[in-house]
Amino acid sequence: MDTSSATTQDHLLKVIDDEITVSERVVQQLKSRRNSIVPVSRLPPEILVEIFSLLPFPVDDSKCVPYLEWICVTHVCRRWREIALHSLCLWKHINFTKLTLDGFTQILARAKMSPLHVEAKITPRSKARFNALRRQLEAHISHTCHLSISGKFQTVLERLVSPAPALVSLSLTRPSHPFSSSQLECIIIPDSLFNGTAPKLTRLELLGCSIGWKSPLLKGLQTLKIRTPSAHVMPTLEDWLATLNEMRQLKTLILHDATPAVSIDNPHTSEPQRTVTLPSLTYFNITASARDCALALAHLVLPALISLHVTAVSKSWDGDDVRLLIPYVARNAHGPQDTAPLRTILLNGEEMYAKIVAWTAPDADDDVRDSVTLTKAAVSARLVFCAISESGWRGGMETVVFGAVLSNLPLDAISTLSAQNETQLSKEDWLSHAPRLAKVNRVLLVSTAVGAFSEMLEEAPPNGLPRLPQLTKLILYEVSLTAPITYHLRDILVKRKEHGAPLETLDLRTCIGPERAIQLLSETVGNVQSPPRAQMMGHSAFFGWEES
Repeated sequence: MDTSSATTQDHLLKVIDDEITVSERVVQQLKSRRNSIVPVSRLPPEILVEIFSLLPFPVDDSKCVPYLEWICVTHVCRRWREIALHSLCLWKHINFTKLTLDGFTQILARAKMSPLHVEAKITPRSKARFNALRRQLEAHISHTCHLSISGKFQTVLERLVSPAPALVSLSLTRPSHPFSSSQLECIIIPDSLFNGTAPKLTRLELLGCSIGWKSPLLKGLQTLKIRTPSAHVMPTLEDWLATLNEMRQLKTLILHDATPAVSIDNPHTSEPQRTVTLPSLTYFNITASARDCALALAHLVLPALISLHVTAVSKSWDGDDVRLLIPYVARNAHGPQDTAPLRTILLNGEEMYAKIVAWTAPDADDDVRDSVTLTKAAVSARLVFCAISESGWRGGMETVVFGAVLSNLPLDAISTLSAQNETQLSKEDWLSHAPRLAKVNRVLLVSTAVGAFSEMLEEAPPNGLPRLPQLTKLILYEVSLTAPITYHLRDILVKRKEHGAPLETLDLRTCIGPERAIQLLSETVGNVQSPPRAQMMGHSAFFGWEES
């Protein structure tokens, strides 16, 4: 090819490229002018930053919110990108686990000295990442407000020796492993952590970690959660009480296997020599052996408490340890600080297990039918008390637990009562509690509870008035409407009607049985809510009914 013609071709290409560049600049300028006319482009930068901050920021490892999803705003236009990149508050949430080392460094640089929310899961796979996190945490701890670390981080804690003047929340989690020894691998919070200086720390959560109860980090807390620490470093009763006595601002306390243990030095006594008052505590959740729970509650005075959750592991075959605990649970289940009386109570029992849940709201158990819905509803409960046998109770002990709890609780305002799962109460229990259940208007019963409850209603009271006089709605849950059950129930309801306490609604929607059972009960109760027709199909003789 002729050299001159090649030169001419290159020149023409350059001219065209230059024209394209100019055209692109013109188009870009036109787009900028057009964007400037749009109302959103006239919003001040601080308003845009406020809007950007409303985009979801993941606060945990939830997969439903992609990490740094908000960063899409930087791709909208040049102005938005510049505003976002220079807004320090948008870069304060840092999840080390989901970033490369370079990305971690860049975000820290963009955040500058803004208050940081740092999350990190430490694994031994990358020594470089581990060392980088250790260095950066120590370098930026002065302006870290929220710190959450999980994994094997003992070495990291030992290197965090600078004061943490801005730290508000600290969460440390050692993930459990089914084949590991939790006691051997439990992480110990060193006394040198933050040089013992974190003046703004109000929330501390420890899972699988142990902390000395003399640690200065505990002094100003409003929320303290300790779950499954090492059994080798459990607090003494004296240290535990001494520290709690200085936690006057504590509002939430969750201790799972983290309270002093009953021993020769810490015997449980009905009149302890020393008690500690927690004037601000409103929520207390304790899990331990029944005797350890009793020891803790016996030494605490909780004048502001409005939510108590107790899970007690019974180590006694006759349930003596649970019966020892029940008065202390009842003492804290309701008090003068409560603005409303207990209105709803639910009993959930099975062999070796008894759970009592009580609310101050009426009908709080409306949607509770299984363990999942009960767990959700229990969040708002005034009392959750669960007793579990570790090695086996004597037969019927769960029924004894129910009876003892009901005997100690204030029942005079209860309007809703449920007996679910496999709950059983004796006729004598129902009879003894019935006078204090005079305001009950709705009862839900499973099949194991129907018999004794019916016998209680049938028993003639000494004053001639029907028991549970305000009972207007009865729900039978998954009960087979056999002939004996149906006729017995019909006779009882007829008597109540004659005594001026008729049942208004009988809910049988989850029951099974023949249509004859529904017809018979409908003659006595005006509103019988029938099960679906598929649940009424079947041979009547199967339910003990004679063929007509």
